[in-house]
Amino acid sequence: MLYRDTAIFSDLDGTLFNSDSVISQENLAAIHTYTEAGGLFAIATGRSFPNSVYYMKNFVPNAPSIVYNGSGVYDPKTQRYLYMVEADREAILSVLLWCRENLPGLETQVYGERMTYYVTPRETATPMLVEQLMPCEFRSVEEIQGIPWFKTLHYGEPEETQALFQYLNESKLSERVEIVRAITGVPPYHEHIELLPKNVTKGTALTACRDIPCFTGRRLLAIGDYRNDRELLEAADAAFCPSNASDEIKSICDRVLVSNDENAVASLICDVIPSL
Repeated sequence: MLYRDTAIFSDLDGTLFNSDSVISQENLAAIHTYTEAGGLFAIATGRSFPNSVYYMKNFVPNAPSIVYNGSGVYDPKTQRYLYMVEADREAILSVLLWCRENLPGLETQVYGERMTYYVTPRETATPMLVEQLMPCEFRSVEEIQGIPWFKTLHYGEPEETQALFQYLNESKLSERVEIVRAITGVPPYHEHIELLPKNVTKGTALTACRDIPCFTGRRLLAIGDYRNDRELLEAADAAFCPSNASDEIKSICDRVLVSNDENAVASLICDVIPSL
């Protein structure tokens, strides 16, 4: 298949990024070859677009990309959102206020349209988490009430995240927001809870991308490694994963590639697409 007949949606952490959280020169060179030949390269991430570019060392995808785990599709060419789903503001606000009152040690981030906000005090924030979130601002809940909210992230010790999870279910807020529990590799925490608009995933965003003119007539390919990529991979025309992916993800992919440390995205571009 010719590159100009396809579009790639790539996860970042564990997929496009290697274990050092950078894009290898091999992946960058392959992406350049692919886009120069007419291919569209997009990312599909839980991060904001500015944070993604910050970590990609100013490499910018050439196609509308999925951000906030599906709450938005951002077009880097026009620098605007082509698709947005806001979270239930009343529900999220009640969570933020409850956390501030009952779990002051929990580190909470709110993802807005143009910026990500830390709503826990700077002095109690984990430096590595702050670095991973850049660019970001420290703001109180009251200071950001007037902007759209697309998702929140809550980092803490297991007993703290379990307390939040219990509150979400007992208060029936789980009926109004999508709850994602995941493992984090950022010390000192072991897990986090992510709150998204109800029924929003990377897969629903990929489906929305099919109505964006630049993707018309192209075969949409997806590559990812973790459970939050499952719906993306299922919604794609062809699904791929690096060999470091979970068994759950491997079981739904059309092909398992080399690992993220062995340039899985370059393998997809150079070895797989021409044979499709």
